[in-house]
Amino acid sequence: MVLLISYDLNGRERPSSYTAVRRVIEGNARSFKKPLYSQWLVETSRPIAWWQSTLVEVIDPDDRLFICAARWSECDGWLSQDVWDWLRPRAR
Repeated sequence: MVLLISYDLNGRERPSSYTAVRRVIEGNARSFKKPLYSQWLVETSRPIAWWQSTLVEVIDPDDRLFICAARWSECDGWLSQDVWDWLRPRAR
């Protein structure tokens, strides 16, 4: 399964917060792509609830987080070709 993880550090864009989010994702995803600044596509077998509870531990209480399943048949956009090439076989 591929998840889309988006977050907004709500005006307190501390480098340590971005580093903490990056470490959680890179340390727990099978593979991943970062198509936009505060957005990740994550290949995982872990449920959305696990990602939410784990990421909430490393962001501030007033930050924002959105996680959903990414399915190939239900997505479109303007991303680099390498992101589409990564996503296509994983988000089926």
